[in-house]
Amino acid sequence: MAAASAGCLRLWREENDALAAPWRRRRSSGAPPPAAAPAQAAFRRLLRKLHGAPPAPPALPLELTVLCNSLLLDLALPAAAEEELSARADGGLGRVLEAHGVPGGGLSPEERWQEVLRRGVPGELQAPLHHLAALQGLLWLAAGRRGAVEGLCRQLRGAKDPGLPLPNCCANELLSLLQGWHPADQGESGPLVVQSARDLKDILWTSAAFLQGLQELGAGSHDTALAFLQAAASGLCSKGVLAQIFTLMGCCNLKMGKPQTAIQCLKRSLQVDCSFLPALRQAASVYGHLGLVEAELEALALLDQALDGSMQTAAASPPPLVRVELFVCSAAFGQNSRSEVKYLLAQRCLRAGRAKEAAEHYLDLLALWHEGPLLQGFLHGELAWPRVPEVFLEAASALEEAARHQEAIAVCREVIGQTSKVIPKELQIDVVSSAQEDIQGAAGASLGPQERESLRCILWRAAAYLLQGCAWARLGEGKEAISLASRCLQDLLRIQFINTGGHSMEEDMARFAPTEAKVLPQIRQLALTVRGVAFLELGRQREALMDFQHSLHFCPESPTAHCYLLHTLWKLGRRQEALARWHKFRPSPGLMEEEAERPSPHYLRLCMKWMTFPHMESLAKDLEMGLGESSQEP
Repeated sequence: MAAASAGCLRLWREENDALAAPWRRRRSSGAPPPAAAPAQAAFRRLLRKLHGAPPAPPALPLELTVLCNSLLLDLALPAAAEEELSARADGGLGRVLEAHGVPGGGLSPEERWQEVLRRGVPGELQAPLHHLAALQGLLWLAAGRRGAVEGLCRQLRGAKDPGLPLPNCCANELLSLLQGWHPADQGESGPLVVQSARDLKDILWTSAAFLQGLQELGAGSHDTALAFLQAAASGLCSKGVLAQIFTLMGCCNLKMGKPQTAIQCLKRSLQVDCSFLPALRQAASVYGHLGLVEAELEALALLDQALDGSMQTAAASPPPLVRVELFVCSAAFGQNSRSEVKYLLAQRCLRAGRAKEAAEHYLDLLALWHEGPLLQGFLHGELAWPRVPEVFLEAASALEEAARHQEAIAVCREVIGQTSKVIPKELQIDVVSSAQEDIQGAAGASLGPQERESLRCILWRAAAYLLQGCAWARLGEGKEAISLASRCLQDLLRIQFINTGGHSMEEDMARFAPTEAKVLPQIRQLALTVRGVAFLELGRQREALMDFQHSLHFCPESPTAHCYLLHTLWKLGRRQEALARWHKFRPSPGLMEEEAERPSPHYLRLCMKWMTFPHMESLAKDLEMGLGESSQEP
């Protein structure tokens, strides 16, 4: 019976070594990995054979080695269930206790490890148990059980001193314990393992340092995070993990006010792995922070090409079987959406005055949205960046700036068509109650989610009519511009503000009106200006005068409204009235520029720039001469 058992063990060991040998050769030579599925099934079958016999000390080294090899192949699968793998590791410990006549029922995994290690480990069992301990540590680390990993490492080291001290800023008991733990090696006489315990310990150390650095970064301890990340970079890392580490180091340096150092870290990330897109995204952000527009646009353009699949990258060498990537989370970088990159490119080009490029990027973005399901969120849901209708309006502004008037009109038509489905005939807003909702988030405030969405839709459609009016005005179609500006103003009349507070309406509007309502006077002033200018070009000065007067009523501090009103009075021959107004209000060029740059949605900024009064110098000259002549009269 004993001879037969020894013969079975010899055959089973040969089977284990034959299965593990290709993986060992692949690790040393860099050859492509063998197919995992057949080996997984074979190791599981072999383990069932070993489990078919009662646990016995002579069989334990081989049994634990086969268990570790089986777990290693399963752990490399993306869909591997950590609970199931931990249960199998725990079952292996139970077999060890059973072989030594120790009852293990009712013990937790941590208690099983304590019991096994407390009793002392025979020499022939040291290597396979250390191997299993490294796997157990990785499984616990992946489950976020760092304390359990520390306890296991402490037991493995026994009463020995911790390993080499780490820098003070990088003090961490787990890393110190791991640094001083030297797992026993199987040696030449032991069964073959797919991946060595020392490799697994190094992966555990690197993963722990990486995760601790990520945690410190999230907590705002940037110096400490940087130290942990530098420690992780010195561990067993693939190119992909090194790229992540250098990118996170760039984030740390940027938050520490060191943008130039951040750029160097991001360059190192891309040198290590040019396919790691978050580094490009972060580089674009840092260049934007430094005001390096060309470099920012170049980084965004490369990112856009990569997301489009047009940037080819070199094939990476096969990673280790179990690797750091399985235990560190790259969610800190978020997902790189091509739509988001396109939007950033378009917006940055527009801000840089490159309207033609901006228009092309906006059109590409709209085409991406039409291809996918994103238009379902046209009126619902919150995006991390502007709502979809606002992006359409920005696209229309860019097209108009690029003198692509008909395309701008068509994009606005899309916004009008979508928002018209939900716009109410009338919307009443209590400015005091809406403030309570903004400040406290109180349920039952008069401006609920539906009312707020209705307000946004009214403003979006009004802005679309405004931009269409601007486009027709620039095409020389004054009557069409007047019609669309009038539609814009009619939409704004749907919004009625009521006041249940004890202050004046003006005070409550200034203090309490919802954020969206602050856009309303800007759109109204621009619509009145567009319509007034169109009236002037058609020779209808009196109607233009009425619009400019209304504009000044709604925006009494607006230099543009003042200038257009003065210009119209002068053309109508009402010179004394114009001179009296000029005497009280002389807008400086700086004040005009200030108005054009005041905070407003991106889709209105170009319109505000277009509506700036263009004949300021000649008007000022005429009015100053008029004042001089009137002062000389007896």
